Amino acid sequence: MRKIKSNMLTVVLFLGLALLYQMGCSSSDNPAGPDNNGDNNTETKNVETASQASVEINATISSFNQIAEFVGGPNAIAELDIPDFGNPSVAARFGKRIKARALRSIKKRPDVWQRAERMAVAGDSVVFDVTERDSVEGVTYRVSLIYNPETGRARFFVVGFDYAEPHILDYDSTEVRAYLNGTLLNDSDDVLISLENLKRFKPGQLIKEEKGSFIPDAHAPGAEPDGGVLTNDITYSNSSFISKSSARFEYHEGSGGSYSKTSDFSDGTTHHEAATFNADGTGTFEETRRDGTEVSGTFDSAEEDGSGGYTLTTTFPPDHDPASISESGQFTFNVADSTINGTFEKEVTRLDGTKENESATITQNRVGDVLVTTINVENADGSSGFLTITESPDVDNVSGEWTNADGTFVVFTAQNYSDGSSHLEFQQYASEEAFENGVDPILTGEFDFYPDGSGKGVITEGDVVYDVIINPDGTWVITKRT
Repeated sequence: MRKIKSNMLTVVLFLGLALLYQMGCSSSDNPAGPDNNGDNNTETKNVETASQASVEINATISSFNQIAEFVGGPNAIAELDIPDFGNPSVAARFGKRIKARALRSIKKRPDVWQRAERMAVAGDSVVFDVTERDSVEGVTYRVSLIYNPETGRARFFVVGFDYAEPHILDYDSTEVRAYLNGTLLNDSDDVLISLENLKRFKPGQLIKEEKGSFIPDAHAPGAEPDGGVLTNDITYSNSSFISKSSARFEYHEGSGGSYSKTSDFSDGTTHHEAATFNADGTGTFEETRRDGTEVSGTFDSAEEDGSGGYTLTTTFPPDHDPASISESGQFTFNVADSTINGTFEKEVTRLDGTKENESATITQNRVGDVLVTTINVENADGSSGFLTITESPDVDNVSGEWTNADGTFVVFTAQNYSDGSSHLEFQQYASEEAFENGVDPILTGEFDFYPDGSGKGVITEGDVVYDVIINPDGTWVITKRT
């Protein structure tokens, strides 16, 4: 399967767009779900506006991260949560590491090694079965190989158990099935048949158990497969809000594929998403969120010709404000320096039927090895802003400035992490002039958001501090500290 090097770059890019878009909406006097968000009185108006802005920033981070995945095609769209089973190439390399781990164990046993090296077996036989304690890693391994010289098929087993602290694993078992073609030590003639892994975690961990599997498409000896079928199943601990998730990703080079993922939560709600992939790089996407929000769209990834686009419609449950959001974009990808240029449009339809239209232009360039993205936004209501994004390997960093239609001036920073969580900080000033003159902000805020959209934060206005709890549906509860 082809890969686009811009996946992380586009995640950062759309994160920045999200921030500018939503800070532009933060002056709205009609926050989502006002009946569920306190008194909505004059005293807390600024706090409610800031809370709404923070919710929308995080929600759009998730939305545009999703759009960024459209740019990268199937490998980026399929959100598989087990790293070793994230895509066909990664899974194939994991299989090679398991084989290498088995060989490291038997090299310590000359008698076993010599027999394995000669593959001196008849029929479906056990070539080796060794159990050893690795004092350096703090784990006991059992490694075994079953081989049939008549068919060339082999089964590797590597099982880790009795993990010492501070390991979080309790048990780790992997089975690799492959054609070895008569040679154990030479990877260049191996053909992977299937791969399965089971991990169980110690009590107190977020995850209780995870299972991953991979059945590759036919591929040449020693080569990485271009496609196949991947599955991920995760069971979480009883203390976690999410109970379990199951995902399946099927892709076949030249013919397309499909993806689906379902997550169950402890309150009985479910999140589901699915996608289809066509051979020409186009496809469809749909999502049903826990609160009943429906998302659907089409995309044309940049894999085929370096250019593409998307359309995305989000329809919220009845009485939700906004009622819907329509998004679209066109972009080009420069293979030479892995930069993106594009234009993006967004229309928000409010519950009363009014519409808010927003647009942005994006340019990217490289300063040495560092990617710098500049985004400029101008809206019809007079609000405008810009931001710069600097690529970072561990976290996407964004900083920006925005002038609202009422003249208030916002400075914000955000960090978005690979698991979908984010951290946001902002300061709001009476005007840009007040900011430049060193006048104190009229309020400041700091929020932490979780992957499901919920979160918590603190907003300070003058000497008054407010605690804000964000629900997964985007509504909030504001509590004034006494």
